[in-house]
Amino acid sequence: MSTRIHFISNGIFSTSIAGGDIHFLKLAAAAAAAGYELNFFGGHALKEVLAAHQVPGTVTLTDEGKMPKVNQGALAGQFSMFADFARRHRRTRAQLAAIAPGDFAYAVSDYWFDVLPVTASAARRKFMVLHMEAPRFGQIVRASRPDVDVTRLASLHYWGSQSWSLRKFSRCAHRHLFYLHPLMEPRLRKLGFTAPDMTWLSYGLETEIAAAVPAQPRTYDVIWLGRVHRQKGVDDLLATLAWLKERLPGFRAIFLGNVREGLAPRLKELGLASHVEFSGFVSETEKVRLFKASRVFLMPSKHEGSPRVIGESILAGTPVVAYELENYRPLFGDCARYAPPFELSAFQRAAEEQIVRMRSGDNYLDRMDRAAFERENSWATTSARFLAGLKAGG
Repeated sequence: MSTRIHFISNGIFSTSIAGGDIHFLKLAAAAAAAGYELNFFGGHALKEVLAAHQVPGTVTLTDEGKMPKVNQGALAGQFSMFADFARRHRRTRAQLAAIAPGDFAYAVSDYWFDVLPVTASAARRKFMVLHMEAPRFGQIVRASRPDVDVTRLASLHYWGSQSWSLRKFSRCAHRHLFYLHPLMEPRLRKLGFTAPDMTWLSYGLETEIAAAVPAQPRTYDVIWLGRVHRQKGVDDLLATLAWLKERLPGFRAIFLGNVREGLAPRLKELGLASHVEFSGFVSETEKVRLFKASRVFLMPSKHEGSPRVIGESILAGTPVVAYELENYRPLFGDCARYAPPFELSAFQRAAEEQIVRMRSGDNYLDRMDRAAFERENSWATTSARFLAGLKAGG
């Protein structure tokens, strides 16, 4: 009889997913392929996502229907989200009898509404994942980290939730924690986690899709993918594009994702409208093709956790220019080119240098051991580590 694993996933509200949600779905699919029986605690949106991604398993619903879209940047929207989290949490706790002592329970985020049901469940084997470290309390008070919002409420919730969840989980017997960045390990050891209690996981890369997409003519000088948010360094990105188009004849760039509404007016003001194309949302295969059709990926973010997009660019053989955040070198080493944070002029010069080199056929990634990077970060390797962690947690 196969072991049943319950994924507690109360944070999915729509079918538009990214980052940690994709990571969770890939790992769930790996568990199913390894013979585990899957059940998911979550809402109607999660049920649709599982069907769309063809992940097998049953669903224990924790909401009455999909939550209407709210403005998460406004106070009213944040309170609506919190109220919905609380309702999902209550419904999850009310249905914990579905988790038997011999089952596994896995929190797919470090938020309280996923972790607390796992710690309270009868499952003898308990798991959680830590994707990114929340801002510290002092950073929230001073708003010194770029992802801290103006009201600070969402950041306080994130900080309090992560701290509470980690403390509660650290007290569980037969626990196992998956974490996505090597720099997280010292904090986890202070909480009492030891090497057998933890497994480092990569963010995961679609190496098979990348290998299937042939080399492309380098049509675009710059490619960018991200959210329209100050954390992503959008102002520095646009200033760099304006600087480059004055220095490089025939300069062209492409933006991926649903960012036209937020950025088209600003591009027009800067005289960049004819130099930048918008792809909208694209498939994984088309994303790889566009990366391979570009000379440089610009990453002017002011803060990141374990950004898969840098790995995707390296996988596609497209040079990366980024501000040197402390998280990057442990993950990407010399496979990216770094500018001192947050020196815009240095970032601009580094971007120009790499574009000029690429226009002449000089790609520094050709001199890197990309095969080792791909093996280390493939979904095959990541899934194997996850499955080994499930066994270790027993």
